[in-house]
Amino acid sequence: MPVDPKAVCLFIPSNLKKFKLNLFERIGRHIESLGGRVIRNGNIPALESLPPDIIPIVGCMPELTALIAQWKASKRARIQWDRGYARRVFATWLPRGENGGYYRWHSNHFQMRDIRAVPPDRWNALNIEVKPWAKGGRHIVIAAPTPTYEKFHGIETWTDTTIRYLAKHSDRQIVIRHKDSSRPLQADLAGAHCVVANGSMAGVEAAICGCPVFDNPESAAALVGLTDLTKIEQPIYPDRQPWLNALAYSQFNERELCDGTLWRLMQ
Repeated sequence: MPVDPKAVCLFIPSNLKKFKLNLFERIGRHIESLGGRVIRNGNIPALESLPPDIIPIVGCMPELTALIAQWKASKRARIQWDRGYARRVFATWLPRGENGGYYRWHSNHFQMRDIRAVPPDRWNALNIEVKPWAKGGRHIVIAAPTPTYEKFHGIETWTDTTIRYLAKHSDRQIVIRHKDSSRPLQADLAGAHCVVANGSMAGVEAAICGCPVFDNPESAAALVGLTDLTKIEQPIYPDRQPWLNALAYSQFNERELCDGTLWRLMQ
């Protein structure tokens, strides 16, 4: 069911870069024009005191980890935003977005958790080449989370733990990929058996580039991959088109964030 913008409250952090702050101020003014609310300047106490019938809209900030955990435990509705799946603002080895790129918005989840039956029009408009599944690779790529991501999700030991776990189930060479690497993702994927991630967009990009994925159950990439590392030697190669279509219907460019498209399509 589409979200009613009159029942939401956009939380605008105080530490956004200027271009993103300007964007979210525009989104905020749009929400206010529709009868919704906005909390500015990173006012967390105001966010904590929102009435229970108001849906908070927040990003992935470590300062909000405990509060979001409370909302999840109490089953309070929320909306999460972050950079998009394809043609994002920056930090992507797929084609980049124009005019600010795309942002993903989801109700009650950090990423897409189901594959909606939607047409391919939005995905086709992104004009991104989808590589065939690659089989017979040799090494395993681990997409290491950033310190901020680790802190937000409480997974500071994930990379080391994953390396040790994989060593028990595979004798393949392991390549650690850090998000700030200057090396294109495709270079690490060349000849790879699979990518192992924990919600990183590297998992989504790897699947688009044709590399099998093992990922966190709450990640979008898990919908076309596996989550059980004991099966690291048996990756899967599903049809990705329905997944790609759904990804495109879960992300929005700057115009769509302010012209009503977001509220019409987001679920």
